[in-house]
Amino acid sequence: MWKQRAVLAELVVPSAFAIPRDFDFGDYRLAWNGHGLALSPKGDPGKRLWATEGGFLAAGIGEAQVEEHRGALFVDERRELLCREQSLDSFQGAGQRLVLRGHLRCADGAVSGYALVLEADGGRGVRLAVSLDDPRLNRLYLNWQRDADERFFGFGEPFSAFDLAGRRLPILVQEQGIGRGLQPIAPAADLTARAGGDWSSSYAPVPYFLTSKLRAFFSESSAYQVFDLRDPARVGLEVHEGNLTARIYSGDSPAALVRAHASVVGHKAPLPD
Repeated sequence: MWKQRAVLAELVVPSAFAIPRDFDFGDYRLAWNGHGLALSPKGDPGKRLWATEGGFLAAGIGEAQVEEHRGALFVDERRELLCREQSLDSFQGAGQRLVLRGHLRCADGAVSGYALVLEADGGRGVRLAVSLDDPRLNRLYLNWQRDADERFFGFGEPFSAFDLAGRRLPILVQEQGIGRGLQPIAPAADLTARAGGDWSSSYAPVPYFLTSKLRAFFSESSAYQVFDLRDPARVGLEVHEGNLTARIYSGDSPAALVRAHASVVGHKAPLPD
């Protein structure tokens, strides 16, 4: 289980920089309180779309060994280096964009710059992009806050659960399995062909969720990634590449959040008569 432990950053901020301030870009506002961030619509500061407390970005070097058996995939991740000490050095706003810059210090002493860009996207939300200066780093770990009673829905077709709060969910297209953990079917399928699957196996996963608190997030990365919802105070996203683009949606109802997402990824064509 140690390989599944969350990777959390430690934020280091000079006292002179730990001054609360607000940054407006487009229709949105990012509030900095000296140790955390809160994103909200400019006219509704009480509506929190995305927020962090302390460190929110780490990186590293990893190597994944992947085995395939009859459409089932098994990923064994080895973390070779972690960069968990995060600094936040500047905020630079210009029109619809706000750029946060800082550095990540690694366990071997190396330091990489990073940039986190927030770009207003009209009423449907905010685009988020993370990039690293060091091309060696091929893992990103992004963490943000959640409420303890928040429920998480979506993620494509997770066949064994409706509310994914409390779970660690890999986004990996594979066969859904025979039995999916059901006794004694799944163990028998695993014994003969390693094809039993488990609760998370799905041939249609999607890195998108919406919550009972009317928050929604979509990762646009095509790399292997894992959403970690086990911590009642935090959402974790592990991405197996050194950059990330994503969307933080804004909406006043679940239907509005679904429409915002559909306006990005497209709608299914109507069925013929």
